[in-house]
Amino acid sequence: MTGLSRLTPRNVASSLSWRRLAVCGLALTALGSCAVTDPYAGQPGYFAMDTGAEVFSIGYEGIADLYVEAVPTQSLALAALDGVAALDPSIGFVRRGDSLIVTTDGTPFAKFVVPHDENARDWARLTSASLAAARKRSAVLMQTSNDRLFEAAFDAITQKLDRFSRYRNAAESEASRAARKGYVGVGVTISAQDGAIVVSSVFAKSPADDAGLMQGDRFVSIAGTPVAGLGVSDAAHLLRGRSGTSVPIRVARGDAEFDVSVRRQQVIEDTVRFEPVDGIAYFHVSGFNVATASALADAIHDAKDVLGEDLPGIVLDLRQNRGGTLNQAVEVADLFVDSGLLLETRGRHSSSRHTYDAHFDDTVTNAPLAVLIDSGSASAAEVVAAALQDSGRALVIGARSYGKGSVQRILELPPIGTELHLTWARMHAPSGYTLAEFGVFPSICTPDYGNDPQVGAAALESGELRLSETMQNRLYVATMAEADRDTLKNWCNADHPPSTTDGDTKLAVRLLSDRKLFSLAFHASRVALGERPRESN
Repeated sequence: MTGLSRLTPRNVASSLSWRRLAVCGLALTALGSCAVTDPYAGQPGYFAMDTGAEVFSIGYEGIADLYVEAVPTQSLALAALDGVAALDPSIGFVRRGDSLIVTTDGTPFAKFVVPHDENARDWARLTSASLAAARKRSAVLMQTSNDRLFEAAFDAITQKLDRFSRYRNAAESEASRAARKGYVGVGVTISAQDGAIVVSSVFAKSPADDAGLMQGDRFVSIAGTPVAGLGVSDAAHLLRGRSGTSVPIRVARGDAEFDVSVRRQQVIEDTVRFEPVDGIAYFHVSGFNVATASALADAIHDAKDVLGEDLPGIVLDLRQNRGGTLNQAVEVADLFVDSGLLLETRGRHSSSRHTYDAHFDDTVTNAPLAVLIDSGSASAAEVVAAALQDSGRALVIGARSYGKGSVQRILELPPIGTELHLTWARMHAPSGYTLAEFGVFPSICTPDYGNDPQVGAAALESGELRLSETMQNRLYVATMAEADRDTLKNWCNADHPPSTTDGDTKLAVRLLSDRKLFSLAFHASRVALGERPRESN
């Protein structure tokens, strides 16, 4: 996913007496003597083998314990070295029998003993020692930062895994944590426009909102530092700081400039937006962070204040929603479903096998519900769409979703402040089908009707809209012939950015405004789902 759960390293990082073993003891033939004190220590570009061994050990052990499939540790180590070698083609790492030979322009200069088993620590020591040896012979690697070396190594490692496992460098890890858990700041998103740093959005009820900042405002200075010439990341850094401190900001709005002082606090990005559309409650959910479910519940209560306690209908727009935190996706689905299975996850690790059920006391509304998805709806968004569709709670409209269908576990690498996101489970809808590869099938595929709501509505009224064959195919994709699978993959693909005025939303509003027409579509969808066999574990 980024349906994400988090793991801090086990005792790998805390008990490191093994690191004190002489790394040079790995060498069968050292072309040069091995000293206890590394003469390169403290020099620019120095690569600390202890740190490298610690980082690779955490990574290898994490993959061995958590990844959804078993992967030989030696293949990960050799991939890591190949990734580093790609930075300097003159360097090579060659496995020959029980030895790993390091070469420059094809000439060997170091040889290391290859571990005889899958011990992650031994392979980590070998990786680190081989990398350090290569760096001393390569001007290119010597000039490459440690961060870039680790990035090249782990990018190559994750290429051995599935397409959703990935390595995040320190900056990406910080941004990822901020998106999931929030950060200390003022509550705005910013962007660069025509050479200026501009407020893209203001989070509701944030310090920036309280201070009167508005979308489109241009920053002149932040904390006394002129913003002209700064990049977005530098400006964002100035806005952040310790919770409770204030940051003075000079802002330009139109032709006027003014000063505000904004008090920093923990900020969680707004992922939910409510808007009435022709008497129907429209909610756009852009992602899933720690506050999404509670924010949606609050937004639904706001909608009741505007449209009445008995909401006539709800449009839940999940288009281009790339996912987020798994438990939040389950909680969002639980807001609408009284009881029953919402999701099942299956993986190699015992803790990855889990069922998630709805709870009656979490339901906030029984209003008729239409969910909008497109081919950019992934991960947590697919969990919600599938749960609401299979439970018989919602009519799903739009295009077939992305088909991520997996849960990632976050493995932190504290020595270098980075993260590995590892796939550790695959997601199955309540009816049993896997969300991976094919995703969620909409009950009404709007691309089939040229995204024209009138055509889609007319097809329903005339009985032309037939859903059963395509909808039931999702249950049997695993046994389909390859040609049939390819045909199904090409069905109903489209990217429809969230909007209150496009064809998907108009069709959803039209159906929700006409109870007879909505019931017709909803019944057709339920018939199409048919009997829903459950897969065995």
